[in-house]
Amino acid sequence: MSRSSSPDRWGVASAVYAAKAELVTRPPAEDLVCWMHEESSLSTPGSNVFDNGAGSGIATVAVYTRFPTTPTLATDLSHGMLEKLEKRNLPLVECQVMDAMDLSSIADSTFSHTLSTFIIQFAPDPFRTLQEMYRVTKFDGTIGLAFWGELCFDAPWEDTVRNFEPNYTYPHTWTPDWSDKDQIRSYIQRAGFREVRTRTNRPKWDCESAEEFTRYVFESKNPELVRAYQPWWDKGMESVMRPMFQKIVREKYNDAKDFHLETFLFLARK
Repeated sequence: MSRSSSPDRWGVASAVYAAKAELVTRPPAEDLVCWMHEESSLSTPGSNVFDNGAGSGIATVAVYTRFPTTPTLATDLSHGMLEKLEKRNLPLVECQVMDAMDLSSIADSTFSHTLSTFIIQFAPDPFRTLQEMYRVTKFDGTIGLAFWGELCFDAPWEDTVRNFEPNYTYPHTWTPDWSDKDQIRSYIQRAGFREVRTRTNRPKWDCESAEEFTRYVFESKNPELVRAYQPWWDKGMESVMRPMFQKIVREKYNDAKDFHLETFLFLARK
């Protein structure tokens, strides 16, 4: 959950988020689960999984699809996000509403495998989230993490706003450290984890046109995007800036055909 977002706002966004954004987040989440299994089997007796900040359950489903007999606890601060996972009624998958930074209801050294995909850098205190995940992981257990590096939304929005405010920069909700691969590695080590390894993925944001991309940015109600454009909409600028954004995406960014995201995957041991 980001510094600017409430659980209810993510619940409102969850349906549209699932329809488009999951297409981008699913491949790296699946890669992370497979990589984790290669390093530390998810199917051995006694294995259990914790998916912290599970959202709509992309990583949890990736685990269940491959290892349906491995118990998994999926938590998120937004019940609206968890509902999609709950409706699947997956055996041995338990869903709980829980703050990623406060896992006090979970005992120390509970899980053999802990996961968190694209959530830690949005937490008000990312390092505390890592510390809590360290605490609930068993000794010699494995943690798998996914972070955003570069996003594809900020550049065209910056281009749009700079027509009115030349020095504008996109208001990311995380500090630069938490989108820098080397800095993230250092934080994971500081939290107590060892044998930290990393991979970089660049999934494509699959859009048919600038129109489709523009609809997602301004109609998905993704709180991270709303945070960027709402101050301008409040000034009555939507009718001017939205078509300008779409025109920029069409002309400068190949009609949204070349957008990629950068993701960093990490594995480590306690």
